[in-house]
Amino acid sequence: MSTEPIPPTVAREAVHWLLELGEASSASETQTQHTQQQWQAWLAADPQHARAWQRIAEVDAQLRGLPTPVALQTLTAPGMGRRHAVRLAVLLSAGTGGLLAAQHSDLGSYAWQQLAADWSTTTGQRREAVLADGTRVLLNTATAVDVRYTATERLIVLRAGEILVQSAPDHQPDAATGAPRPLRVRTAEGLVRALGTRFSVHQQDGRTAVAVLQGAVELLPAQYPQRSLRLDAGEQSHFTAQEVGTTQELQQASAAWSEGMLVADDMPLAEFLAELSRYRSGVLRCAPDAAQLRVSGSYPLADTDRVLAALTRSLPVDIHTRTRWWVTVVRRG
Repeated sequence: MSTEPIPPTVAREAVHWLLELGEASSASETQTQHTQQQWQAWLAADPQHARAWQRIAEVDAQLRGLPTPVALQTLTAPGMGRRHAVRLAVLLSAGTGGLLAAQHSDLGSYAWQQLAADWSTTTGQRREAVLADGTRVLLNTATAVDVRYTATERLIVLRAGEILVQSAPDHQPDAATGAPRPLRVRTAEGLVRALGTRFSVHQQDGRTAVAVLQGAVELLPAQYPQRSLRLDAGEQSHFTAQEVGTTQELQQASAAWSEGMLVADDMPLAEFLAELSRYRSGVLRCAPDAAQLRVSGSYPLADTDRVLAALTRSLPVDIHTRTRWWVTVVRRG
């Protein structure tokens, strides 16, 4: 097996295509063929892509005890199972075969979360889950959640991503006390307790962001739950494991994703593209000289290419496309 490092960006793209081919196994024949054609185009675009795919096949061959050529055929076959694709992505991301550098192990972490979670979405996907008590949970892009309902509590564990929760009354109260079971969302930083409400929770890097559309919630940092904060309708904040941020007025655009839209109000272009990249596979970059250009408007998340094209008409920018999965927005001229 070759030991020459695979560039992290190429590695991420290879893992993306591994998962896409796995998803294609349950799609229509037309969609499967379309995915195969897109993957072939990516494979032919750069020798590094072919080398990354060869590395995947070598690791798959080790797992299955197959010759590498047979593993290559298995990986590209429409019948490849999604669970095997995710499992292989996890192993690759964790370092087996050296496909991904350690600093990019978050890819493997999310792939594992996606495989193990009760409910999950892929990049660009939204999905609604209706829980046993009637509570509705809308999952945003690249989100994974677990549901833990017991005799004493209703717990939603947000492993990654963002959810919009519409709580329902508890029709099975605690048998010992007769009190309704609390509905809570647990993140890496602590708990969000619902008080009859509609609210969003976003697991970010090192903190949890919460916005309340209806009702109220209570924020409880994991290490210092006594430093709790109540948020009412029209308010938003964030918290870490140690402390809670200040209460701010709700930005209505914060829940626009639930309607399939990205809304910007005088937003810096770099910030806008960082948000858009959550809904788009591959790498989306902003050149430094364009970072502070301002963006306003409503944009459909279902077609990120269309959004990028719209930017070239409203701002002095051009789109530089190295591959379908590597895009940079630069200042024109």
